[in-house]
Amino acid sequence: MSTKKEGNQYDKIFKENLESVTLALIEKVLQIQIASYERLPQELQRTLERKPDQLLKITNKQGDTFLLQLEFQLIDEEEMIYRMLEYIGLLWRKYKLPVKQYVIFLSDQEPRMQTKIEKENLMFSFYLVQFSTISYELFLSSDKGDEVVFAVLGNFGNTTPENAASLIVQRLNQTSSNKLERDKHLQQLRVLANLRKLTPFVEIMIESISQYIKEEDDFLFKKGQLKGEEKGRLEGKLEGIEQNKRETILKFLKDGVLTTQQLASYFDVTEEFVEDLRKNLNQ
Repeated sequence: MSTKKEGNQYDKIFKENLESVTLALIEKVLQIQIASYERLPQELQRTLERKPDQLLKITNKQGDTFLLQLEFQLIDEEEMIYRMLEYIGLLWRKYKLPVKQYVIFLSDQEPRMQTKIEKENLMFSFYLVQFSTISYELFLSSDKGDEVVFAVLGNFGNTTPENAASLIVQRLNQTSSNKLERDKHLQQLRVLANLRKLTPFVEIMIESISQYIKEEDDFLFKKGQLKGEEKGRLEGKLEGIEQNKRETILKFLKDGVLTTQQLASYFDVTEEFVEDLRKNLNQ
């Protein structure tokens, strides 16, 4: 796949999930506590035209008001420093407010782009954040699927890519309110996983729970409408779903990375349920 096509794909995902992911990044990653914000027009045109990926006017909880510009970057672009310098001049001139600029680097490779200029009559810098250094749990713990999909770009810590992919897929299944929403998020996950070369792990995990998802849909769709033998059949399916969940939790208990509280939250079970499984595992 060409770099341009990849860029178009992730651009589309960021636009679709705009509200959730932008606010999550600002508060969870950039540590800016928002009291109020306003989205500003992205077009900046004089004799030079520039369009930031994200531009917000923010008032933080300390009462400071400033512009926040976010650029999502896949390519380690040598000219990035000059683009950001052009942006800040246009923004200062138009809005007469302080400007904070962040480049969110999405690739797994170490960025080498210049972030600072120090000349006799010019001092300028912007913030560079490499997404793969951010804990994936910041996004995995969200109740919004629009945010959860970005966990695949984060740092898995001691969790294996396979286990991380499994947790993300499970969490997307939990946070989606219907099949259409879930399918959209799973497709977004496939695209973003490709940026980290994790698509094989994600595909395996999606396939491994596909039967679980189908059975769950069938049960929820027909719940309360069937009787007798059919009701017994659905109860049997539900038992199968619970068994699948037990086996998956046991897998993560063996991995030893996640806490009881995290597993209970991610798999929608009680902490007592997880602890019982842990005791059985240790016997």
